[in-house]
Amino acid sequence: MVPPALKQPAPKRMTVEEFLAWNPGDGLRYELVDGWPVAQSAPSTAHGRIAANLTIAIGNRLRAGKRPCVPENGGGLRIDPRWSVRIPDLLVRCGKSREQADTPVLAIEILSPSNSASEMARKREDYRSVGIVEVVEVEQDEAVVRVHRLQGKDWVIQSATGLDAVVPLRSIDLDIPLAEVYDAVSFDPPAERSAERAQS
Repeated sequence: MVPPALKQPAPKRMTVEEFLAWNPGDGLRYELVDGWPVAQSAPSTAHGRIAANLTIAIGNRLRAGKRPCVPENGGGLRIDPRWSVRIPDLLVRCGKSREQADTPVLAIEILSPSNSASEMARKREDYRSVGIVEVVEVEQDEAVVRVHRLQGKDWVIQSATGLDAVVPLRSIDLDIPLAEVYDAVSFDPPAERSAERAQS
């Protein structure tokens, strides 16, 4: 049984159990990395819509195909029993049935401007360590999705660009059109994005 949430800052390195009982009261989402809580960027409107679109698109197809897999939105994933918990934007687990779907196979991350290449590489290795074979990275400000698929010991990247493209999710044998991923999401004009990046 998890004890009541502790509404205070993390005073020291935390175990998974301490992290799951901890609540700093600031409304942010945290992951536990090597025992230290790391705050995630506050989700934008685009982030929320993309996450909802993906959950609906994947969930509907899995149910229609009577697949023994279930999407989880924002669920925690223990990377090791003591020190690390990752929280992908969307996680898909499979099993003998939907009720017994407990094996993680696919993680989806909707990228924020603060996400660095090294951070994402570390996440992919954490996901690999618990058996995930596909990691999908979704851009917010343009219709670009990159699928990192484990082949042997290496990640192989397949990109989908533009609203007419399709994201192939081989781990769950589904194809998702980018038009569904980015439904009701507006993009800044390219000139505005370039100016913002030049100022940052």
